Amino acid sequence: MKLILKRIDRQLDVTAIGDDAPRYLPGYQTEAGPFALHTEAGEILPCQVRTTMTSPNGWEPVELTVVFRVDGKQVAVAGDEKA
Repeated sequence: MKLILKRIDRQLDVTAIGDDAPRYLPGYQTEAGPFALHTEAGEILPCQVRTTMTSPNGWEPVELTVVFRVDGKQVAVAGDEKA
């Protein structure tokens, strides 16, 4: 699978206590939005909290760190089940 890093629009969280799922509205576009990983089909990978890109010496390959929130529904841990 090919993953694509794209900027996303800044958004304001407008989720109410009784909402079943998070809700967002477009925010102010005074500066570029953050990056997020997407599938080739254009869907954003769920539960991304933060992305960080670094290049320690400026000439080495860029390191991308993506932090996900493991919620057990959209992002879960598998493979550690005991027989």
